[in-house]
Amino acid sequence: MKIWTYHYPVDIDGQRYALRLETGLRSSRLLLTHEGQTLEDRQDYSSAPYRLHRLQVDTAQGPLLFELGPRTVLSYGVKVSRQGQVLYRSHPDPFAYLARVQAMMAKRQRQASAPGAPDFSRLKGQAPAIAVDIALGLLFFVMGKLGDLRTAALVTAAAGLALLPLQWAINRFAPPARRVDLLGGMALFGVVVMLLSAGFSWYFESEFLVQLKASVIGGLVACAFGVDALASGRWLGKRVMNYLVYSDIDARRLSAGMCAMGLALAGVNAAVASLMSKDAWLWYTLWGDLLLVMVLSNLAIHWARRKPGALRPRSS
Repeated sequence: MKIWTYHYPVDIDGQRYALRLETGLRSSRLLLTHEGQTLEDRQDYSSAPYRLHRLQVDTAQGPLLFELGPRTVLSYGVKVSRQGQVLYRSHPDPFAYLARVQAMMAKRQRQASAPGAPDFSRLKGQAPAIAVDIALGLLFFVMGKLGDLRTAALVTAAAGLALLPLQWAINRFAPPARRVDLLGGMALFGVVVMLLSAGFSWYFESEFLVQLKASVIGGLVACAFGVDALASGRWLGKRVMNYLVYSDIDARRLSAGMCAMGLALAGVNAAVASLMSKDAWLWYTLWGDLLLVMVLSNLAIHWARRKPGALRPRSS
């Protein structure tokens, strides 16, 4: 994914050469445009050692070699030469930061190939599910600010349940390359939670009880993870593992950690609902709860990761 584009116009022998560097987290691409033609040099940081970008253009006076590399942390330098003779430098030392970047990239590649290293390809395709979660949270916040919490909870639950036939249609009719996961891969478990949430909001008319809904449902979800932990994480724990960047996670410990996280979130929500105003609780459900989930889930995942030699092979 492209993050930033740098432009470097260079004039050599009265001719304009337009250099454009597109940078990302895992790759970069140098494009050189001259007289309607574009040359390209691409490098992938994860598959090969980091190097200077190089492109060569044939001219009447001889081939021009364009080189581009890091000058500082956030800027790049350019050098143009012909048969070893330097014709242009953007700076006195245009590649001053090259050695540091090469060392940093080499270290990153070693870490990426180490056992238990994060594998971010496991998160591929999860952006739609994350966007849906954020959209539902914003819907509940807006509805809660404009009206009562019971209506907001019912509308949000209905919107979440409405995604089920949409997800079914996508899985049924869309070609495999165009399928997206809107429910985060835990559709059945999510349906049960949404049905419980909708039923709770419909049955209780008190706004305070609606505020406590997150504590009640969260406690039930925590109990489900607790039971799953007793069963070695064979259901919920293994499903959650599919959406984590680590492959060295123990499913039982993960379910136990998620159980503890659910109980903690339920307790904090009950305290905020009891001690603070409705508006303060709404802000907590939108942002505070999210931040707390991020912190606690990271702790749970760290605790669930297997340590080298921690698991002994089973005897057959």
